Amino acid sequence: MKRIAAVVALLGAIGASAVLAQTQGAGGQQRFDPEQLFRRLDRNGDGKLTADEVPNPQILKALDRDGDGVVTREEAAAFGGRAGQGARQWRDTRRSEGAPLPPAEGFKARAHGEEASAAGLKPGVLAKLDIEMQRHVAAKNVSGVVALTDHDGKQGYFEAFGQMDIEAAKPMARDAIFRLMSMTKPLIAATALVLLDEGMFKLDEPIAKHCPEWASPTVLEDGKRVPAKTPITPRMLMSHSSGLYYGTLADAGGAAEAAVPFRAMSGRGTSLKEFSESLASRPLKFQPGTDWNYGTSIDVLGRYIEAVTGKPLDVVVRAKLTGPLKMVDTDFWVKPDKASRLCQVYRQPQPGVLQPGRQAAPATEKPSLFMGGHGMCSTASDYARFCRMILNRGELDGVRVLKPETVDLMFQNHVKGGGRQYGLGGVVNGDGTYGWGGAFGTQFWVDRTNTLFAVFMVQTQDYKAPAYPVFQSLVLEAAGQAGRARAGGVQAGASGAFRQRDKNGDGKLGPDEIPAALLQRLDADKDGFVTEEELRALWATGGQRRLRP
Repeated sequence: MKRIAAVVALLGAIGASAVLAQTQGAGGQQRFDPEQLFRRLDRNGDGKLTADEVPNPQILKALDRDGDGVVTREEAAAFGGRAGQGARQWRDTRRSEGAPLPPAEGFKARAHGEEASAAGLKPGVLAKLDIEMQRHVAAKNVSGVVALTDHDGKQGYFEAFGQMDIEAAKPMARDAIFRLMSMTKPLIAATALVLLDEGMFKLDEPIAKHCPEWASPTVLEDGKRVPAKTPITPRMLMSHSSGLYYGTLADAGGAAEAAVPFRAMSGRGTSLKEFSESLASRPLKFQPGTDWNYGTSIDVLGRYIEAVTGKPLDVVVRAKLTGPLKMVDTDFWVKPDKASRLCQVYRQPQPGVLQPGRQAAPATEKPSLFMGGHGMCSTASDYARFCRMILNRGELDGVRVLKPETVDLMFQNHVKGGGRQYGLGGVVNGDGTYGWGGAFGTQFWVDRTNTLFAVFMVQTQDYKAPAYPVFQSLVLEAAGQAGRARAGGVQAGASGAFRQRDKNGDGKLGPDEIPAALLQRLDADKDGFVTEEELRALWATGGQRRLRP
């Protein structure tokens, strides 16, 4: 405690009081706030603090737990037992404009003939896609890419570019294993839906029936905790309409309050039951079922699955989903015999520069806590099998995993109110498209109307690479859908919100059209205006806020 007090005193003495917050305790004493610390000091936005950013060497030494000369968000959150920043690595990811691309003439396309034509894809456009992905790798916008597209029931594109490990000079392979992060969520939702089909629970029954810690949830309203008017249901968990969230709520105890579930998640031997109990001790953001907010809902769904079945989550996922689908490389950890295929994660401290990223827990170690919101690893071909099953309304290679009507439910909007469409486990557009992505850059979408799906695999930490929008655009062009609203309702939803706000029709949002706080959040290039592309970039991360008229 003396060390914490000393750091607080130093921050106040050097005029960095913005990184301090008032406690809820008597006297309004100041405490260390790691979120404010990074907002104030992380000038280059690389997710770490160095000696030239931290104003006092004593502060740097106190926060730098591993002694490597830099302070990560995890180290800052752990300082003095103040946690709550762990969720930021998958909640808020900055958009990168990328480095200038080298001339296209310096790269060669690959052969795309019979396979592409059989799938109804244009070989010439796929050749352009080859070149564009290579240009982004050469510019170090990404270290490597695995991209796959299926159209009209046939795989028409499956390529790997770049390197899976730059330092080891290891070329990217089509069977490379990637950390899915939030692209885990659709898999966990689908696993729960298998149990629904088996009659093990009902979509609108209270989760407290199997998880008693949720018998009496509370909601934060006007700074006070009040009883929830309705119980949380499995439908709400799968559609992020439960009121759960990542991070903290204002007036709910701040970082100390957020530390409860973070410590549970970080503790050795912690169970999903204990993690869920810690979340249940916190207030919800809104009355269950009345709004949408991205957060820990799918993690709690994992706990619900364990409670319903009486088995560990990884066992249930393997038995009900990945096993029947023969997704042989998809799990919560990468076994030793497959470790050489695991991709390195990379940060981009500045355009054109890639550095190895940091992992809170190695993916090659079996976890004690199976996090349904972000914990799985997979390959492009494995995830494609999941997409094919969805596109086939629950069946793959003669094996039925889900009832057709249950898959239909996944594509329907389950969020009340306007402005947001979200299905069960993924975003939807109301026109037959379902998809989602992960904080390390992985993305997918399934378009039932046009019998198309695509899987995009990269490993980018703390930034969104500009390669994905290029991939999206060229896949749609290759399938004869150029100009169509993009995957999963992400682009369509963003465009609709933008048009609603753009009162003068000038193609940008100014201070008179959008609240100041939201303008600051969305304005990636800091020019004082928000373009539709800037809104789309944030909308696609899953950490977006709904634009309210």
